Amino acid sequence: RFSIKSFLKKERIGTIYCIIAQFIWTLNNVILKLITRNYKSKFTNRSYLISRGIAIIILSYLCGMHFDKKIYKLTDFEPQMRKCLLIRANLSFFGMCFWLLAVYYLRISTCQIIASLSPILLIFLGVFFLNEKFYQRYIFGVILGIVGSCIIILNENKLANEKKKNNDSSVSDVVKGLLSMAANITITGIIQVVNKIMATKKISLYAQLFYFGIFHTTYGFLWMLLERDFNYPIGYLLLCSSQAILFLLGNYYNYIGLKLIDLNKISIIQYTAIVFILLLGILILREQIFFSDVIG
Repeated sequence: RFSIKSFLKKERIGTIYCIIAQFIWTLNNVILKLITRNYKSKFTNRSYLISRGIAIIILSYLCGMHFDKKIYKLTDFEPQMRKCLLIRANLSFFGMCFWLLAVYYLRISTCQIIASLSPILLIFLGVFFLNEKFYQRYIFGVILGIVGSCIIILNENKLANEKKKNNDSSVSDVVKGLLSMAANITITGIIQVVNKIMATKKISLYAQLFYFGIFHTTYGFLWMLLERDFNYPIGYLLLCSSQAILFLLGNYYNYIGLKLIDLNKISIIQYTAIVFILLLGILILREQIFFSDVIG
């Protein structure tokens, strides 16, 4: 007999939270693509990272003071967790830089679908670093993931050739985008392992995001000083800053999910983002979607 209590088991609740996180992050990425499209002449990685980073610092500080009653200092954590915090904060900056490059050169749907290869990496990282179980059916899933992504990449080449005829883009742009995505999914896989370790140790999410924001803002500001580039529209900066809200919400739901289910199961849930991005890409971005995209 069906009952809500039996249905809402620990793993199913965790699954629901992770799916919500994927939808929020997907919506966040769609808005990012709109920013790069509408402010193409003004968009730079450094300005985006600074404005969003400042907003993340403010929001995580306010949430930390409200829910945790304080923002933890780095010295409050044991050495291993302190390393995890610093690894996440530093790698996230470089991962975001590669993601921004990929979004600039490729369709957002292509970026998201290639990002779905990260579960393949997460399965093996979970086995080697977190002692999680490996099932034979994962091999079949890995093969499907690789084949599907290859189909999508071929479609990107079709678009690149069409744009090349119109002097709008080139195949080299696609190569830059694909290389950026390869770097991004590798970094993302490592970050998810670190996130899982911190979630099981119940390290404050708001403390994680607070230091995440500090590193992003610091690196972005130093980058801006080197480039001597300070002239940006207020509307553009506010739009970049608003992304911090969706980023914070996505991390909140992902953090809860990480505490409830294994990393290798969360990695499979990331494929729901493909469905979300195809729908949002058509409805909001008016991107061209091929039938083979759906098959992929």
